[in-house]
Amino acid sequence: MPIRIHTRHRRGSGLVAPAALIAACALALAGCGDGGGASTKAAGTATAATATATATPSSSPTPEASPTPSAVTMSDQTGAVLGSAIAVADGKGLDYAVYLQGTGLSLAGGGKQASSYGPSEEVCEQVDDSADTNPSFDVAFTIPRDGRDCAGRLLHTPKPTPKPTTKPTPEPSKTRADGTGGTSGGGGTGGGTGGGSGVCELMSPAGNCYADGQFCAKKHRGLSTHGRGGEYLTCERDSGGRWRWSDGVPG
Repeated sequence: MPIRIHTRHRRGSGLVAPAALIAACALALAGCGDGGGASTKAAGTATAATATATATPSSSPTPEASPTPSAVTMSDQTGAVLGSAIAVADGKGLDYAVYLQGTGLSLAGGGKQASSYGPSEEVCEQVDDSADTNPSFDVAFTIPRDGRDCAGRLLHTPKPTPKPTTKPTPEPSKTRADGTGGTSGGGGTGGGTGGGSGVCELMSPAGNCYADGQFCAKKHRGLSTHGRGGEYLTCERDSGGRWRWSDGVPG
């Protein structure tokens, strides 16, 4: 809109513009109205946004968690022979231990380790330590104690009760019709022998019946059987601490 300047005319003088009015017009022409204020405001907003973006640090990436290695396990070897169970443990790279069955083995401790064992002995139980609770082993096997099975029962062969032998009673003689005497049934000899049955419940690794004084296999310690002569033998320690078959008679 054009600005109109009103002046007053005085006699004897020229055109005069009031000073205040001139100053106001100068300000209007210089853009001091709403238009100038909007431009200044936009520039200030952009500057503030730039400063905010510069002051906000970028977030660092979150590191990925390393995967937890899975525990090495093996199949249950209960009922298998100890030699094959140990081979499986070795193939898995596991530390194994052998304990006696029924002595309180647990991951928390306890149990009695076997001082010696053979590869053909039966595995009664398998205890896995996948959580690494026990520092002594990764897997433990139990085997029967001497003279017992996996259930703890004695393997002692009981001594048989001898059965009395009786001789048959001969039939009485009869008088024949012609007056001569005789016997019926012939003259056979009856009666059985009182010897042993010839059955050996336990045999040596070579497949023979044991004899008195012979060394016995480890798996037969504490057991009893009949010997090759029918005598009743028990595998027990001699005076020197060695396991031998004995009929209980000195000499």
